[in-house]
Amino acid sequence: MATLTLISDLGVDNYDLARFRHRLKQELSGSDFEMISASVSRHDVSEAAYVLDAVLMDFEADSIHIVDVESDMKKFGPALVARIQDQWVITANNGLLSLLRHGLDAVFQADEALSAAGGTFTLLNTYLPLAQHLAMKGTAGLKKAVEIHEKSGLLPTITENAIRGTIIYVDHFGNAVTNIAREDLERAAAGRKMNIRLNRFNQLKKISDHYASVEVGEATCVWTSHDYLQVSIYHGDASRLLGLEKGKLITIEFK
Repeated sequence: MATLTLISDLGVDNYDLARFRHRLKQELSGSDFEMISASVSRHDVSEAAYVLDAVLMDFEADSIHIVDVESDMKKFGPALVARIQDQWVITANNGLLSLLRHGLDAVFQADEALSAAGGTFTLLNTYLPLAQHLAMKGTAGLKKAVEIHEKSGLLPTITENAIRGTIIYVDHFGNAVTNIAREDLERAAAGRKMNIRLNRFNQLKKISDHYASVEVGEATCVWTSHDYLQVSIYHGDASRLLGLEKGKLITIEFK
């Protein structure tokens, strides 16, 4: 039986998650379930896409990933089933698929009746039956999606002598992840020295290989496991102490 995962903004203490898990055991018995995150910021499709991108390649082929964020079927129409790198993603037609770094191999849509059945609880009434359908029948009975909604991603601004990026995710430790990818930074820097301006008063000169490359309480930049630039404070909260909440800008200048 396939592995099934969930990314949601329901919150970790929401009793509806218990209902979902119980129904999952009944209807997809024998499947492995992984809760990736129930703490995505409310209605934040961009953050959900970032979280999915971060873990997608760690799962085996034919894993089924449900992304239950901004899932109003009345607003977004039939639910979507996307084939990405030999895995499945179930989500609303809310622009999330357009934000993923990994290309879409195919996109199907659920029938109108199943989508409408979601009502106020799409996760249980639409997404779970879709996951069961995929696990048992594959895409049989599903038709190709006609139109995929696109959402503008937050891309860094790259000029000859600088990159301006945005904080797109803050984790439990207060680490602030930017939308600056390693390949983009290395291409723009072209071997030049850099000055990383975190705010008006704090700047760094380099990117470290380890958190402990600095003393406790000091700021550092490191690469995430999937190569996005992250600002951290060793044993501290970079987002709170440096004012790097989501949406804040940082600038990297080259010399």
